[in-house]
Order: sequence, then structure tokens, then C-alpha cells
Amino acid sequence: MGLEKLIEDILQKGAERAQEIVRQGERERDELVQSADADMKANHEKSLEKVEAQIAQLERHELSSAELESRKILLSAQREVLEDLRERALSELALYPQDKKQMLYARLFSTAERTLGDCYVYSNKADNAWLKPPPGIVSGGTVDCLGGLVFESKDRTVRLDYRFETMLEEIWGKMMNEIYTQLFG
Repeated sequence: MGLEKLIEDILQKGAERAQEIVRQGERERDELVQSADADMKANHEKSLEKVEAQIAQLERHELSSAELESRKILLSAQREVLEDLRERALSELALYPQDKKQMLYARLFSTAERTLGDCYVYSNKADNAWLKPPPGIVSGGTVDCLGGLVFESKDRTVRLDYRFETMLEEIWGKMMNEIYTQLFG
């Protein structure tokens, strides 16, 4: 029996050692699983932070793009309104009544005489038919315009451009901020 007892002790110690190895393996497995879970959780949180940061960045970018696009649309609409207003002003100037044109042209003749002395005057075809320049100012013919007058010195070196289009552009340029503020301010 001594041998059987010895074999039994060896088997029992082997079983205990096997159980200890299994327990140690289970502990190591549990530690590895916990470590892996912690790593996964940390990676998941980092990924979530990155995704949230990317989403926030995309939202800012989209908002910025939308704001820029809305500004472009607004500026385009404002430009159209201003251009329409300018075109309407030119149309109304083209329909300016003859009696008012005569009063305006009288002042322009006076200005031209003071500035140029004897000179040439140009007008559009419609106005040329009834235009009567004062002495010293000679009709130089017609010019393509909606209305107004162009004066040219006798030596043809100096021109005074009082066409409606030119005067409107000058006024428009000087008063653009005021016009814009009244329309859109």
C-alpha cells in the first residue's frame, strides 16, 4: 500500500497543482479581460471625443458655409435692388419733360459759358430738334444719351459731360452709402 498511497498523494498533489494552475490562469484571464475592458472603454471614450469634435467642427463649417451663402444671396439681392433703382432713375430721366429740360439746360449753358466761353454743345437727337443754344455756343451735333448736354471747347481740348447718365453715375457714386443705408439700413 505504500506505493498506492504514494501514487495517491502524487495524484492528489497533481490535482491540487492543476487546480492552482487553473485558478491562476482564471485570475490572469480575469485581469486580462478587465484590462481589455478598460482599454476598450478608454478607446471608446477617445473615439467618441474625436467623433464629437469632428461633428462639432463639421457643424461649425456647415454653419459658416451657410452664413457665407446667405450673405452672398443677400448681397446679390441688394445689388439687384440697387441696379433696378439705378435703371428706374435712368428711365425716369429719359422721360424728363421738355419744359424742365429747358430750365436745366439753361443752367448748363450758363455753366459752360463761364467755364469754356465759346464752345460746342452736343445733345441727343430728340433734344437737338428743339435745343436753341445761346450766342457763342454752337451745336456740334448729337451724342448717344438719354438726355443732358456735352460741351466741348472750341479747340476741342476740354469736355464737360452733363449727360444724364454721367450725372447720375456721379451722384450715385457720391451718395452710394446714403442710398444703401436708406434702402437696407
